[in-house]
Amino acid sequence: MADLKITFTLSSKDVVHLRRLIRNATNAAAKEDPSSILGAAETLAKQVRGAQPPGYVLERVQKLEALVGMVQDEEYGILPAVQKKVLGALAYFAHPTDLIPDAIPGLGFLDDAIMVELIAQDLRHELAGYHKFCDYRESAVQRPWTDVGKKRLKLLLTEKRKQIREEIRRKQARDAERSKSGGSFLKALW
Repeated sequence: MADLKITFTLSSKDVVHLRRLIRNATNAAAKEDPSSILGAAETLAKQVRGAQPPGYVLERVQKLEALVGMVQDEEYGILPAVQKKVLGALAYFAHPTDLIPDAIPGLGFLDDAIMVELIAQDLRHELAGYHKFCDYRESAVQRPWTDVGKKRLKLLLTEKRKQIREEIRRKQARDAERSKSGGSFLKALW
């Protein structure tokens, strides 16, 4: 059987409601331990994978796992302001308000997938930068287990991190400028 593509549009009212849920979780995150927030997101990812959900949900699980990885990756050294945003967004998964019960086959994780997509959309530049950093790290140095390789890798990763952060800053500035001129299709989460 061929793939079936189903699309739907969330009204601006729907998006405002979903963003309000994330914002409420973000505000509550200030009182929560970061490890419990990350643990809740990891638990959700494992539960979803264990339920063998449809591909569209698995794609969002990968984004959720990347967000968690970005915070936990010591070599990436996420900026404190970005870490606060990511943890705030992930806090939704520590105390989710399920719109669709997860037990409903095929649809139960749809609301979680939508929330992940909203979060990933708002953090798209940081996620792209993190993926670029990970790809670079994988191919940066031959024999990174040697002392010389370890030192060289550390220097290369420091320089790459600077490049990526500058690229993210430029893209965010461009988005902010577009937003001022009315050309942005995204509304700020924060």
